[in-house]
Parts: sequence; C-alpha cells; structure tokens
Amino acid sequence: MVGDMNTAGAREAVASDSPALSESLARAFHDDPMMCHLLSDPSTRPIVMPRLFRLLFKLAQPLGSCDVTEGYEAASLWRPPGQWHVHWWQYIVHGPELLRVFGRGALRVMATMDMVERLHPKEPHWYLQVIGTDPPHQGKGFAGRLMRRRLAMVDAQKLPAYLESSKETNIPIYRSFGFEVTGEIKIPDGPTLWPMWRHARN
Repeated sequence: MVGDMNTAGAREAVASDSPALSESLARAFHDDPMMCHLLSDPSTRPIVMPRLFRLLFKLAQPLGSCDVTEGYEAASLWRPPGQWHVHWWQYIVHGPELLRVFGRGALRVMATMDMVERLHPKEPHWYLQVIGTDPPHQGKGFAGRLMRRRLAMVDAQKLPAYLESSKETNIPIYRSFGFEVTGEIKIPDGPTLWPMWRHARN
C-alpha cells in the first residue's frame, strides 16, 4: 500500500517544492562521480548543481513522477514509460539554462548523455533518473520510503523499472529493492555506471 508506515511522510512533489528539493539533491550529489565528471570545476559546483536539479525537476515534475519527503530529507525523480528520452527540442528550449549550468562544457555533456541514452533499454519501463538523501539524513530510511512509494505504483502497473547507479557502493541498496546489475557503462575519461533492471512483478 502506498500509504503504509513504510512510506509515511513521502508524497508526490509539486512545482513549489523546486527550490528546497533541488538544494537537497545538490547536497546529496556533492561527491557523486558522474556529477563531478559532468561539472568538472569544483569551485562552481555548489552554485550550478542546484540549477541542474531545478532543470531536471522542471522537466520531470509535470509528468507526476517526482517524490519528496515532507522535510526535504530525500527526493527522487522518475520518468514514466516512454518518457525517459530527452528530445532534441528540449535541449533547444532549455538551451540557456543548460549553458548556465555547463557553460562551454555543454556539448561534451550532451555527447556523454547521448552515449548513455543509446544504451538505455527500449522495453516500456519506469526510469529512476535521480534519488538522493541530504547528507545529514542519510542512513535513516528516507530514500527507502520514496523508493517503496513509487515502486508500489510501478508494481500496480505490472511494469519493470530501470536505473543507472553511479556508485558501486549503492548497488546492494538497489538490489534490496529488486534491481539487478545488467552490465557496465564506461564513460570516456570518466566514471563507470552500473545499469540495473527490476523485472515487473506479477
């Protein structure tokens, strides 16, 4: 059940959550290997990372697929089936925002994301794009509440789910929710991602 004690305090995020949610995710991903690769200048990372998460949330929230805990301890951004791909027109529409985040590295970032997207499963599924917990609240089960809330919906639709783990240490956590590693994605001159698939529950 979506409303049981295992998901207490977890809810769907709304547009007004953007500032607090984005700041929380930026702190959660401050040492993430993929984020540090894409945002290679550590001096500007604390400024531009919240902007990046505001943009990702702006793109995903209208789909009704983002969740947050009541105190913004954790947040997750999902993409529904058929909605995981970032279309070229979105890059154009949000070009100024992308430039503010990535600057002269925007083309390199787009090429990297295109490489990852080419390896993305084509079977209909829910895509966990981002999940993170603000560091002071890590290890207290906040992200687990969000995961269980959304996976209950995924299971109700009898659909699989997919994610890419950017930290090897997170793999056992995702496995506890039914995800399994399907390979490795090696980013040129960058980190390794571990794609993970969760089969549909009948």
